[in-house]
Formats: sequence, structure tokens, C-alpha cells
Amino acid sequence: MGELKKEDVEKYLENNPQFAKDYYDRKLRGEAVGALFNNKQLNLKDGVSFHDLTKLEETDILLELVWEIQNASNMEKTIHKVLQRLALFLQASYCSLFLCRSRNGIPELATRLFNVTKDSKFEDNLVAPESEIVFPLDIGIVGWVAHTKKTFNVPDVKKNTHFSDFADKQSGCTTSNLLATPIMFGKEVLAVIMAINKQNAPAFSKEDEAIFTKYLDFIAIVLQQHHINYLHGVESRKSQILLWCANKVFEELTDIERQFHKALYTVRIYLNCERYSVALLDMTKEKEFYEQWPILLGEVPPYKGPKTPDGREVNFYKIIDYILLGKEEIKVIPSPPVDHWSLVSGLPTYVAENGFICNMMNAQADEYFIFQKGPVDETGWAIKNVLSLPIVNKKEEIVGVATFYNRTDGRPFDEYDEQITETLTQFLGWSVLNTDTYDRLNKLENRKDIAQEMLMYQLQCTPHELQTILVNVVILFFQPWTETEMWCLTKAMFPF
Repeated sequence: MGELKKEDVEKYLENNPQFAKDYYDRKLRGEAVGALFNNKQLNLKDGVSFHDLTKLEETDILLELVWEIQNASNMEKTIHKVLQRLALFLQASYCSLFLCRSRNGIPELATRLFNVTKDSKFEDNLVAPESEIVFPLDIGIVGWVAHTKKTFNVPDVKKNTHFSDFADKQSGCTTSNLLATPIMFGKEVLAVIMAINKQNAPAFSKEDEAIFTKYLDFIAIVLQQHHINYLHGVESRKSQILLWCANKVFEELTDIERQFHKALYTVRIYLNCERYSVALLDMTKEKEFYEQWPILLGEVPPYKGPKTPDGREVNFYKIIDYILLGKEEIKVIPSPPVDHWSLVSGLPTYVAENGFICNMMNAQADEYFIFQKGPVDETGWAIKNVLSLPIVNKKEEIVGVATFYNRTDGRPFDEYDEQITETLTQFLGWSVLNTDTYDRLNKLENRKDIAQEMLMYQLQCTPHELQTILVNVVILFFQPWTETEMWCLTKAMFPF
């Protein structure tokens, strides 16, 4: 007999459907397939066909996923179970979840669940904040999927110009083919789901794409619910910050330092960070004449350091540190040294000079700013992620810099943290108008008092002059004089 070909077998089975049915009923009964799904050893006996059983098994899996969604208390765990099913159905080596976020106005993708297999553990696949692999949207196929908002089936990644092997180098895996699609919320990309390396086939098929899209609806529901809850929390925090800031700002209208302190301390529970530091800038634009003499005489070199956008020297006259992790503590440092832990990196000075919002992850690895590599004090606390913003008043002058350190969940600050902190700093900046008005009123009151004192000093007579006037008044008004005599006497006494 000649060699049996795949096409001949397919043709025979199509022409003899009853034989095919009998064969699969004998070889692949329902219990056998169920054992494959549940990893159980079952006794084989007559049962339903493979086609019927597949529907039953799939119905059971769908019901299981619906229960997971209903009772979902952890978004990652629910999606992990769906990805396990996808890895099984698609016969993919791995499935991964990349969440989309934005920092400094630049969107990016970060690994949240990585290299999920059909039987892997959730703890092994959940990516810790310090181990995230981050992709800008212009790098890698996963970034291109988020950028175009389209599904991509790539049979050979080496032939795709967008492929980046950065993740392969980090994980030690080799990607041959992949199937990736975005999860949308309206026009916004929430995440990208990726299946990698089809087993027993050179690439993912159209049927795989249909299964992939079908089960991603469950992930979309979970992600959208999580995103809505997160947005609700963001708006709630923002409204509470504005409410308490307004309350505390109008309690204290006389001093900017006490005003900032009351507001910042009250809203600390809504900022979701381990520490934050507020550096107040000297608002003096021109030096007094006595401060210029040392420079003019050559005793002190002229200032050549950074300046604010309105031309002031960057001089932080006071820093207030709010320590929230562990034992709460507030430290006020007047005339802070240049090696203070929040100033030594140069980030607050940079923000005061340029007025930019700086959101940084993994700050210790940054090459432009020099953050301390280890603990900054005796508590053992170290800097990981940083968000720094300028505090700007109504005149668009930078009055201070607020810097927030280490989000409480360990992940980098995102665009919503930027919005919350920017709302806080803007409100505090505008509230400076109250203290400025109070200061101007005080100055006007002082000027009025000085003018009155000067006027009274010029008009006040000496005791001798007063006695002379009193004697002349007695002579003038307590003796009988005629009108002509009184006029002559008055002219003689008061020649002016």
C-alpha cells in the first residue's frame, strides 16, 4: 500500500460520517474529554459524543466564569482564571495581560499578569510593582496593538517590524507567533491581552481568533467594572480634597505657612502616598541695598544658579515633611540645607525652575536626577516613585513645590494621581490670594499708622508753647476788653 495522506483521510471521513461518529464515540467519549479538562482519571463507558460534550463542558466553564465575575473581589484573580482557559482552548504556551496607563501625558503598557499557562499559579503570574515590564506605545507589537486599537495575529514575529524582544530577554522565553487584541472602554484602551506561541501548529488560526474574541468579553466586563470603580474612587478623593482644602483654607487667612499646613495635613488620607514634602519659595524679586553691597564689593560672587520663570532666585526658605508610613510625623525645616533628602536629587529645584509636572517611576535608577540609592533616614524608608508639582498662584508665580513619594500600593503614580495632586496644588496656589490680600491690608494699615504718627508729631506743641498759649487765653478771654483792644492784643500775641 502507498503512503496514507492527510487529504485522503479527511475525504474518507467526510464521505463516511457514520463511521466517524462511531469511531469517536468509542475513542473519545464525554468522560474522556471531561477528564482532560479536569485532570481526573475516569472509567470509560458509553456516553455522549465529543461535539455534545464540548458544549456541555463549555457551558460549565462559562457558568464558572460568570460566578467568578459576580463574586470578583480581585480583578487580577478573575482575569487569571480566564487566561488559563484561553491558554487551554487556544493551545497557547502563555497568555499575558498588559494594563494601559499614562504618566506625564504619555501612555504606556505595563505587565500585570505575565506568562499565564493552563495550570500556572496566580501568585507566580502576578507581576510585582518593582518587576513590571513597561512598553511605550511606540515599542513592540503590544504597543502597536494599543496604538491602532486593532487585533493582530502574527504568524512569525521575526517578520514583523514592530516586534521587540525586550520582554523575551527579561523572561528568558522565545516568542515565535502571537495573537493580541485590545480591551476597550469607549475609545479608551484599558489593556492588551496577548496569547503567545501556538502549540502543535505554526500559527494561530481564524478559529483561534474567534475563540479569543469570544472569551475576551469576560475580561472586558471585569476590566470595565474595575475601571469604573477606580474612576469613582478618584472623583471621590478629588471632591474630598477640595472640600477639606476649602474648609481649612478659609479657617486660616493670615499666614501662608499655616494655611498650607492645615490643608495638606487634613487631606493626607486621600493622597495615597507614603510621604510628601512641601518646599516654600522666597518671593523676593529684588534684593535690598544692604544685600547687594557684598556683591558689589566683590566679597560674594553674583548668583548664577537656577531661577523661576518670573526671574526670582530659587531659594527654598522652608520645607515641611509629612511622614505617613509607620508613625505619623511632621517635620518643619527652616532654611533647609542643600543635602536635605528631598532637595539633594535636584528635582524640586528643576520643577521650580521650569514649572513642569514630573512623574517618575523607579527613581533611584534615573540618570538625570540623583536620588539616594538606599534609605534616606534611620527609619529605613527609601524612594521608589516620585510625583512633583509646582504650586502656582493667581499671578502664575511659583510659590512652592509639592513632591509626593511612593504610592501606597507600590505602583507608579498614574495620570489620575497627577489630576488629584494638581487639583490640590492649584487650589492652594489660588488660596495664596487670601494671605496676599491680608498682607497688603496689614501694610496699608501700618502705613496709615505711620502717617498719623508723623502728622501728630509735626502738629504737637511743646509744654512751654502750651503754657504760653494758656496764659494768653486767660488774659484774652477773662478780662473785659473792647473789640478794638482785643484785636490789637490778638495781633500782638499771634503775629502769624
